[in-house]
Amino acid sequence: MPLARSTGSRPSARRDGLLAFVALGGALAVLLLLADVALPVLMASGLLGLAVLGAVVRSTVRRRGEPYGPADRVTVGRSVLVALVAALLPVGLAPLLAQDAARPVDAWCWAVFAVGLPAWLLDGIDGWVARRTGSATRAGARFDQEVDAVLLLLLSVAVASRIGLPEAWWVVVIGALRYLFLLGLRVRPPWRRELPPSSYRRVVAGIQGGVLLGALVPLIPVALAVTATVVALALLLVSFGRDVRWLERNARGLS
Repeated sequence: MPLARSTGSRPSARRDGLLAFVALGGALAVLLLLADVALPVLMASGLLGLAVLGAVVRSTVRRRGEPYGPADRVTVGRSVLVALVAALLPVGLAPLLAQDAARPVDAWCWAVFAVGLPAWLLDGIDGWVARRTGSATRAGARFDQEVDAVLLLLLSVAVASRIGLPEAWWVVVIGALRYLFLLGLRVRPPWRRELPPSSYRRVVAGIQGGVLLGALVPLIPVALAVTATVVALALLLVSFGRDVRWLERNARGLS
């Protein structure tokens, strides 16, 4: 029966995916008109944004076993904003890579902040919708986590560029830790077990996006942005360290 529900919900996923591409296309058209950068940079922006959204939509359309529900629809809508953040990255990074500037301009930082803030705030809405409608699924939770991870990686790259690349490469560790952990699962198969609930993990994960968004605001001094980001990274490393320690202890049968 769940499989039938999943199959029946596939047209809704396709429809929402098409609407998401239309919305992103409109946003990219505005970016094309407003951004004063070379055409290759704009092409890279468009391709990156479409690639991020394409991966999101593909995961919903190809889902098996669990239905596509109202909460997933919210996450797909949020992914349009995440894809737009991705599209903005080449616009800000191009002058840095060409060594035409030491840091991105304030207008770009404000743009990433303006798009990233609602994408981060909407993170709690999809979970609320899932609980409210009784449509929570494990696939939907994983879907939400992956969209969160992509947003965090993009914001960490943006903050690193504002603080100053290449010296601020360490900021990207905030966004890369999730993917490093997934790589660790391939090296250590015993880690592939469900972690126990942790308030510390939830709180630390929740503040990462807020700290990175705050560090992007041009009104915040760079020194303060660096301090806040260092603290956020330290908390995140402790969180991952706790989880890895628990997984290792269980893998060795110590607890």
